[in-house]
Amino acid sequence: MVRLKTNVGEFTSKISIVSKTIPSKTIKPIMACILFDISHDGTFLHATDLETGVKARMESEADGEGKFAVDAKTVYEIVRTLPNEEEVLLEFSSNLMTLECGRSKFRLPTMDPGDFPEISLTTEGNTLMLDAKTINDMIERVTFCAAKDEFMRNLNGVFWEIGNGFLRLVASDGFRLALSEERLNAQSESSFLISLKSMKELQSIVESCLDSEITIRYDGKRLSLNTKDIETVMRVVEIDFPDYRKVLPKAFKSKVVLPRDEISEALKRTMVIAKRGSESVRLEISEDTLILSSRSPDYGEVNEEIPIKKEGEDITIAFNPLFLLEAMRHVHTEEVELNFVDSTSPLQINPLNVEGYLYIIMPIRIV
Repeated sequence: MVRLKTNVGEFTSKISIVSKTIPSKTIKPIMACILFDISHDGTFLHATDLETGVKARMESEADGEGKFAVDAKTVYEIVRTLPNEEEVLLEFSSNLMTLECGRSKFRLPTMDPGDFPEISLTTEGNTLMLDAKTINDMIERVTFCAAKDEFMRNLNGVFWEIGNGFLRLVASDGFRLALSEERLNAQSESSFLISLKSMKELQSIVESCLDSEITIRYDGKRLSLNTKDIETVMRVVEIDFPDYRKVLPKAFKSKVVLPRDEISEALKRTMVIAKRGSESVRLEISEDTLILSSRSPDYGEVNEEIPIKKEGEDITIAFNPLFLLEAMRHVHTEEVELNFVDSTSPLQINPLNVEGYLYIIMPIRIV
């Protein structure tokens, strides 16, 4: 018999973190479980989908040692309904977990912990340190550009590149690309691809500990991110990411600076017509004006004028308006910089006077 006492708030916090990794559908019931690992080293909650594994330390008072697997969804739904400041008492036997809080008492069946997949954490390989907020910002800036189709394995993820004193995250779906980078003290070099699914799970974990410092390790096959209480390990996707540098423009013939909010609102209005027609928006750039326009044979047309600051040549070019709008949503400066080569080359979008991230969008042929 193993007994455990903890706070409802602490229990809810840690079970919420590890539960995000558990697959929504699974053939094996053990994969829907959380593993309680109770020893003299502490109480740890484990969860995995075989691609990503999470281990979270839970503050508790324990009497005894052992491992117990319990259905995660059931436990989480129970705990989240309990009063946050109350104590919760857990008692484990060979095939039963008893949970008591106040006047509530639950008895839940447990499964064989020996069937739970082992989560092998990374302790070797290249190591670097970053604060959680920085990692979270980098992930948030690029994941929306990754391909959603899991069959596009080389694009259905985020490319990590460590080298020349930088960590770079890159994502692309073949029509657009996002790059975010942060300067590092580490001199090691490595690159690898993490699936979009794992990246989303990772972001949800990082968001839960934004005040922490994160240790990042890569051993050639796995990436791990560790904080004081949480350890996450992910398998890399063993496929090459395309050479993203080939689509980065080398020089520009026209540069436009304009308010981010103004072009965002204009794009929203333009999309009302664009989505009922060609699903494209035309950008006509002259001396001090940007004209956004779109037409639909059945629903009419729209024109939006925005005052701009321009350097270089006039240009007319067309894009998917959704791609433009999503890029603007991830730029956090009041003004943005649009850099053009010509009407058939990719557009590069930068936050004004802020280094560290950019967006590339392929144009649509004007007919």
